[in-house]
Amino acid sequence: MSDPLVSVVLFVHAPYAKFLASSLGSILAQSYKALDVIVLGDGSDQVKAALERFKDDPRWTLWGQDGKPFLQAANDRMRECHGKYVATWNSDDIYNVDHVKLLVEALERDPGVGAAFDNMEYFSDATGDGASMPDLVVPQERAKDLAASRLSVEDIFTENFMTGPSSIILKAAVDQVGGYDNDIYLNCDLHWFYRIAAYFPVRFVDYIGVRKRVHALNNTAVNPHYEYGLNELDHIRTHYPDVYQRIGKTVFNKKLGRKYFRLGLYYERQGETDKAREMYRQAMLLRKWSLRYSWEYLRSTLAAK
Repeated sequence: MSDPLVSVVLFVHAPYAKFLASSLGSILAQSYKALDVIVLGDGSDQVKAALERFKDDPRWTLWGQDGKPFLQAANDRMRECHGKYVATWNSDDIYNVDHVKLLVEALERDPGVGAAFDNMEYFSDATGDGASMPDLVVPQERAKDLAASRLSVEDIFTENFMTGPSSIILKAAVDQVGGYDNDIYLNCDLHWFYRIAAYFPVRFVDYIGVRKRVHALNNTAVNPHYEYGLNELDHIRTHYPDVYQRIGKTVFNKKLGRKYFRLGLYYERQGETDKAREMYRQAMLLRKWSLRYSWEYLRSTLAAK
């Protein structure tokens, strides 16, 4: 039997075009060859020029946003793709050679799961030679345990090990759950994975399949985004109540309370004391037995008088 087709949606805009050769090259050089790569670009000359070297490989096509917001265009491409499995990819990251092969094998061995992901390591352009940084998304001592069995939505929610570049999703799961939510910009991958894992178990493969480039344009790796993380969870709670219930109120509120508290600390460091106090209050309401949250709210309230 032939290998099932994997459709890879590769996101790229002009500022990232300088990374495209190594990124797309790493996809096309995969040991797994049944690939359909959809390059979703911004119509820029920089992106078109970066693709020239790959013109003889028939496995990729270039698409534009057609005037639509980026996430909506990405959803259109995922909905229309022909692969049994779907992957989303950033143009500044790199696939290691067996990434797709090992994830497809995991999915084919356990057809009841909706997604699989592997490990990811960070590297920085600042090193000059692109040498790997020591940080792995999944610590080595944790990886074997995660690979031993299916992962539930609670696992995905509490661990936050699953990332966009390191994942392959069953197309049928995308069709059932939907794609990215257009209301969520940063952290849209996590929001999506919580929704997928609420209905489908997930597999982890103990392999470093992705190298994540850390650079000045990489928002999620180098910039604070506390507000986005909080909004992502609040959005799940208010717009996807079934996902909220499947994760579990206690587990969900514990994490959301921690997000409110961290945002309060961030606001306080910025001198925005009124905002900080409100965040502490929200954290306290979610975790009524947390002495720390209650104390910080009381302290900030007394300081305001």
